[in-house]
Amino acid sequence: MKIVFISLGWIFAAVGLVGTFVPILPTTPFLLLAAFFFARGSKKFHDRLINSGFYRNHIESTITDGQMARKTKVRIVSTSYTMLLVAFFLTQSIVIRAIIVMFMIIIMMTFTLFIKDKPES
Repeated sequence: MKIVFISLGWIFAAVGLVGTFVPILPTTPFLLLAAFFFARGSKKFHDRLINSGFYRNHIESTITDGQMARKTKVRIVSTSYTMLLVAFFLTQSIVIRAIIVMFMIIIMMTFTLFIKDKPES
């Protein structure tokens, strides 16, 4: 089972890295998933991810608190969905459209199931 978790961690880390350069892919949800799977699969890879500047810049505060302001969550999901929908309507490929829908589902699940709303102060 560890091999599956490590493999999924690397896949989501790679997609998150690509997301820093490609506007249609969001970075944060994929890095969160990578951290989640690495934590369950390999302490070494998890430690490597959380000690990277890439991680600190994008998701460290969310992981340490496990929370994000609802306004921030809505902004991230809205931006991600807007970019993904543009790509969805610009492509004719059924496979690419299915991948985009899969990414949309992953994003929504990440922000609703794994990241709790930060209490307003």
